[in-house]
Amino acid sequence: MTDFFASVKAAPSIYVDNDDGALRDCRFILCRFGESADLAIQAFWKEHGDGNFAVAPLFSHGNAPRKELCTQQSLAAALQSAAIEPGSTIEQQWRAVCEALHVAWPKRLQAA
Repeated sequence: MTDFFASVKAAPSIYVDNDDGALRDCRFILCRFGESADLAIQAFWKEHGDGNFAVAPLFSHGNAPRKELCTQQSLAAALQSAAIEPGSTIEQQWRAVCEALHVAWPKRLQAA
């Protein structure tokens, strides 16, 4: 069963030097800003088994992170620069992840 990385999308070409064969077969996983690269990669391997390729996490902005793929450290670091619209659904989702992981909501994002 795949919960986090169920879909395959076309990937761009990657140009490498002749000695870097490790990146000739690479899987990109799309993570959300605030998620831990380590947890995301672990989830990918759990869902897709071992493979003879590299895994490269890419981070998107716009959606709240998934609590299962966050650490307190990754979430707190993201909150230092995240642009989150006050009162939005996205803010509610970010706050829910913060509550689940016991991460304080930053003062800079509190309503003035």
